[in-house]
Amino acid sequence: MIQNSKILILTGSYGNGHLKVSNTLKETLIAYGCNEVIESDLYLEAHPLLTKATKFLYIKSFTYGQKLYGSFYYAGKKEKSVSPLDFINYYGRKTLANLVKEFNPDIIINTFPMTVVPEFLKKAGSPIPMVNVLTDFGLHNNWIHEEIGRYYVASNDLKAEMIGKGISSEKIKVTGIPIQSSFESDDDKNLLLKSYGLKKNMPVTLLAAGAHGVMKNMVDIVQRLLAIKDNQVIIVCGHNKKLKMSLTSKFGENNHVKILGYTNNMDDLMKLSNVMITKPGGITLSEALAVQVPLILYRSVPGQERENALFFEQKGACINVDNPNSLIETITNLISQEQMQTTMKENMKSLYHPHAAKVICDDVSNMLEEQKEKRIKEII
Repeated sequence: MIQNSKILILTGSYGNGHLKVSNTLKETLIAYGCNEVIESDLYLEAHPLLTKATKFLYIKSFTYGQKLYGSFYYAGKKEKSVSPLDFINYYGRKTLANLVKEFNPDIIINTFPMTVVPEFLKKAGSPIPMVNVLTDFGLHNNWIHEEIGRYYVASNDLKAEMIGKGISSEKIKVTGIPIQSSFESDDDKNLLLKSYGLKKNMPVTLLAAGAHGVMKNMVDIVQRLLAIKDNQVIIVCGHNKKLKMSLTSKFGENNHVKILGYTNNMDDLMKLSNVMITKPGGITLSEALAVQVPLILYRSVPGQERENALFFEQKGACINVDNPNSLIETITNLISQEQMQTTMKENMKSLYHPHAAKVICDDVSNMLEEQKEKRIKEII
């Protein structure tokens, strides 16, 4: 049934994670034989200048605007949304209406918390089913709406929380968060180390600053990491060219340091590393669960990333650190204690749900088939 269906995937380019999820789902659907799949960054298409401005503020929230962003995020988690936030029920509606009219999708898959979509479907009386693919391990009310036919979530804990808010258990499926299949394949670690010019008898610390390279105090952190005996360091600077240039000027000649910009090979880097220091984005954490690389989550900001970090800490799947001095001490302990690494990997394995994209696409196919049968019965 999915082969002959028209599927609209909605996403948002605030951070890189939502785009990665929607791209993974699109690739999986095409592999299933579905040739009519449209992917839309709705807010950007509807209001390009305003969206670019708010995206800039979102990136700044990781450095200078943490309290402001946190206040907006937690206001939206309250049972009754604050009235200034109600504008999101209309933001992008005209563009969405035109998109639905022109494409006439059989189902809408949403990977970004946009209440405008279910609100539009409700007011238009549209029969188009809609599903939400939640991209974090914590719950925000913007994901929840009576028009949503299915929720695909990262954990059993998240499902329980949603049931507690009155959502039917039948509407919620614990699938994990969709990630690229390369993270779920087995690779020879020694070959990976050799391909990156790294020694197999020395530990590797992976320092990932996020897609936009927003992690602070990187020069000081790298200097401290190199002080750890026989430690090799890989730094991923994302799109932050200034950060990469700064680190290259200081450490570019050091054979124990590899400095990279944005890369599509994070699966390789995670697989060859003994420990990874990163921001707690939902997709990055899901990728780490697949690889089971020991995690240190550094300076999580208020909002969804803080919620992710607290959840992983509660499950023993990471260590949360807030200052550089504690960071180096924690890395040293984690690298030197194999039992600590093993325990964390086991805890991560218990949270991991494999092949999330395929599981979701299979369920979407079943929903479309049920919808077709329902229409036939109505005609008869």
